[in-house]
Amino acid sequence: MSLILMTVIVMPGLIYLGLAIYYQDSFMYGTWINGIYCTGKTVPEVAEELMEKFTYDVVYVVTPQNVEILEIDNLEVQYDFESALEEYRRRENPLVWYGHILTGHQNETILPKITFNQELLEEWIYSTNSYKSNLKMEEDSLQIVLGENGYEILEQKEKILNVSMALEKLSEVILNAGTEIDLEEQECYFSREETLEMQQTRQLFEKIDGIQNVSLTYKLKDSEKKVMPSEIALWIAKKQDGSFILDKNGELVFDKTAITDFIENLANQYDTWLNFPFTTHDGREIVLKKGNYGTKIHQKKEVDYLLNYLKNPGEEVREPVYAKDVTYGDTNRIDTTYVEVDMTIQKMMFFKDGEIVFETEVVTGCTSQGMGTPELVCHVYSKNRNRILQGANYRSFVNYWVPVYGGIGIHDATWRNKFGGELYKKSGSHGCINTPLEKMGELYDMLEVGMPVVIHY
Repeated sequence: MSLILMTVIVMPGLIYLGLAIYYQDSFMYGTWINGIYCTGKTVPEVAEELMEKFTYDVVYVVTPQNVEILEIDNLEVQYDFESALEEYRRRENPLVWYGHILTGHQNETILPKITFNQELLEEWIYSTNSYKSNLKMEEDSLQIVLGENGYEILEQKEKILNVSMALEKLSEVILNAGTEIDLEEQECYFSREETLEMQQTRQLFEKIDGIQNVSLTYKLKDSEKKVMPSEIALWIAKKQDGSFILDKNGELVFDKTAITDFIENLANQYDTWLNFPFTTHDGREIVLKKGNYGTKIHQKKEVDYLLNYLKNPGEEVREPVYAKDVTYGDTNRIDTTYVEVDMTIQKMMFFKDGEIVFETEVVTGCTSQGMGTPELVCHVYSKNRNRILQGANYRSFVNYWVPVYGGIGIHDATWRNKFGGELYKKSGSHGCINTPLEKMGELYDMLEVGMPVVIHY
């Protein structure tokens, strides 16, 4: 009975001890290394199998110019799996072999200890295009050039290979059996220090860039014009040789002629004074070259403003000074409320909010006697009752008088019993818009001082 008990107690211990001794020289249960089953195998046995399976051919070396291929076989590389496996074995405790049984497979990745000929690696680097480009590099340069978005700085700075750094980083890759390295990402390149001339060019560009990128928008009645860097760039004065002009304090000088051209183009695009576009009631697009309605930018004052503004930029929105500014509402064009006189059909219409709310036949200036009413864009500048109109050979009482341009106005003509048709050609007015009394009374109440009036054929 005691023998059986002793056997029960001692045998497990002997088995445990036996396996511990067994695993002192071999890999424990469930061990896999680099995809090879290693349980019970010795270090030399596993090392031999790993070497048969292991391949390491090339390192792809990425440079700014291209991709260089480093062939590992050319470096007299030696691989030693045994020392790497021994290190792994030393970390294992054979007395706890049972833990491997409980935890299952142990999947490990082990790289060999790698040695190579450093001199051969240096020779390879010196043979690369990346290194050879060091030997034929051009001088670095900085240039300020005019592009689509204003002036920009064009840099020509060569990237120089730091050979010692490249050797260090490449060695690390090889020792870890790596297959790719980007030398630029690994900071193996450097640039020359900028010359004094280059530093001065960069400082000048900072001044130019600060000017051309100011935020300035012209607010022109119902339109906006953002001044772009490409436009401001042209305002910076240059010599005939293309260099920038600086004043005695080293500050940029501005080209008054270029700024004048900009303001002139702005005026041509947005001015409506004596150049007024209009869409007639029947859909025709016309331009009226005479009148007293619209806006005209004061070009000289705006040129002076910009010359001062560039020296000390401030406001971001600019409402220009106008030499002429006669408008109704917030637009310098005809909006939706206005009077239109079509002399071809001898009719006058009043538009309110885009709809015709009033119309009547009229009689305009007598064309056969050289008193034809001119084509105009004008405005109501006053309203009067019970006035006497007189000229060289006439004196007439009117109940309603609405002057719109000089001596030309809209008024009733009680001495007429017919309106419209072709009366204006032989028996027209002295230039005014003759209107039936009852219609004139109706229109008079609709009109406001400032309202635009368009007279055309």
